[in-house]
Parts: sequence; C-alpha cells; structure tokens
Amino acid sequence: MDKILFFDIDGTLGQHGVITESNLKALHLLKEKGYKTFICTGRAPFYASRLFGNLVSGIISCNGRYILYEGKKLYSRAFTKEQLDYYVHKLDQGKLGAMFVSDDKALKYHLDQKQEVDLEKEYGIEHLVDSLEGDFYTFDMFYQSQEHYQTMVEIFKEDLIINDHGGMGSCDCSTIEFDKGSAIAYLLDYFHIDKDSAYAFGDGYNDQAMFREVGHGIAMGNAVDVLKEKATYVTDDFDQEGIIKALYHEGVLHECTCTKK
Repeated sequence: MDKILFFDIDGTLGQHGVITESNLKALHLLKEKGYKTFICTGRAPFYASRLFGNLVSGIISCNGRYILYEGKKLYSRAFTKEQLDYYVHKLDQGKLGAMFVSDDKALKYHLDQKQEVDLEKEYGIEHLVDSLEGDFYTFDMFYQSQEHYQTMVEIFKEDLIINDHGGMGSCDCSTIEFDKGSAIAYLLDYFHIDKDSAYAFGDGYNDQAMFREVGHGIAMGNAVDVLKEKATYVTDDFDQEGIIKALYHEGVLHECTCTKK
C-alpha cells in the first residue's frame, strides 16, 4: 500500500527558513522511493514553495486551509468577508498586530517598524502588501508581552488554536473549523490512502491536529509536551537527525543513514 508522509517545517524540518542537511536527505530518499510527501505548515504557500520546490509532492499551508499538489492548487478555504471582519474586530479589541496570508502575498496589519523589517527579511518585501483585498486563508499574530499574549489567547479561545513561536512575540493560528488534520483527511480521501499508511512529523501545538488523522504521529524530541503525549513515537530533536531516525524506526526506510551516537 502507498505511504503518505506529512512534515511541519519550523522545529521539525528546520528553523528560520534553514532546513537541516539530514532532513533534506530524508526528503530526497522518500522521493526516490516514490512515497507521497507533503509539507504541512502554518506558513504561507509561497514561503513553503520557495523552500522545497519539487522536492515534495505537495504543500499544505496556512495551517490546512490551502493545499498544493504537484505545483497546482488542489484545495483552498479562504475566509469569508464576515470571517475577516470578525477577526479584524478581535485583533483591534486586543490591540494586536497581524500578518494575513493570501496565495502569494502577505498583508501587514498594525505592525511596528521592527516587526515589518523582520517580515521583509523573512518573506521578501515584494510579497508584503497593505490592502485587505482578495482571498486570505490564515494570519499570524504579534504580541508585546506575556500579559498581552494571555489577552490574545482569551479573546480567541472559541475560534483558534494558537501556536506560539517560542516566546518571540509572534504566533500562528489554526481555525477550529478547518485545520492541518482536516487537510490531511481531505488528502487521504483524495488519494484513497488508509490512516495506517499515513505518517505525520511535528513539534508544536497545531500539530496535534495532524496526529488526529494519521496512524503514525511522530513528535520531535524538541516538541511541546502535549504533542509528545499524543505521539505514537517520540524521536530525537529536529537538528539531531530525528526524522531520519524515526523513518528507520517506523520501517519507512529500511537502512539507517543516520549518524551513530
């Protein structure tokens, strides 16, 4: 039976846009074997596509609300105007900055100068816009302090699962109505693949949704505790060849190419 594998980016395949050599090797080996591989991230589609190109079969981005397969949009779930207005109202209520994500653009909303400069470096100034026009699928939020963060969590507790970026003042969010797991369920049905042949690798709170829909949920050694509790296997850290080791342990790869400790 065919296998399909889903990989988070930050804290799983790499960090800050840098993918480890071992994890790139793992993706190459999986491609050689003909397995279907998908990036499954809260990041923008253009960001993930830039990092991985045709190394993977496809990309689930925007925490599930946008799916690319073989370079083409397979599925998308844009916010309605009413949803956008609702989220903007909540952001204003909490005095929160945000970055809304579309197919190939990101909207800056009430960000300070440092936040804008950081986004320009990470995403490229050509992708940043100032107008809330067109389709948007998700948004990152920005906060100033832990008290501010708790205010944000309280405001959005009925709507979103918030995935903090390591206390760095920003976080991405998953909508409760459609998340990474919803996208995986869509793909398993699309490809007629059983859950027992599906593997997900992650480290964050939003990756719990992935584990819900696969037979094999692999948490990185650096993952949050709640994800480790829901994992079928906990591997090493993302920068300690954790993915290669897990693929060997799970029998997806049959020859361990990791460095022996």
